[in-house]
Amino acid sequence: MVENLATYINKNGYPIIRRCFNCKHWKGDIQLGTEKPLGYCKVEALYFAFTLQPTVYPITKDFYLCKNHEFENEEKLKENSVMVSLKESLKKKSDII
Repeated sequence: MVENLATYINKNGYPIIRRCFNCKHWKGDIQLGTEKPLGYCKVEALYFAFTLQPTVYPITKDFYLCKNHEFENEEKLKENSVMVSLKESLKKKSDII
């Protein structure tokens, strides 16, 4: 579950927010006339109904998150950064303003 995901503290002391944009499985190269970038999540293919071949990948926006998220440099972060709970690191909008 995504509630159990951990993240890491960056050099400035802030938690790194996991999202499709910084996931090694996401390829953000789709332009459909939208302002926000779209991309393919390549972690798990969906099946094309007419051939049953696992070749269709879901399209997501850069600010989504799934339970399979992995940073590009996840191993390096594990070794060199402080790990914290992602859920505990998130702030409410009222706490920021």
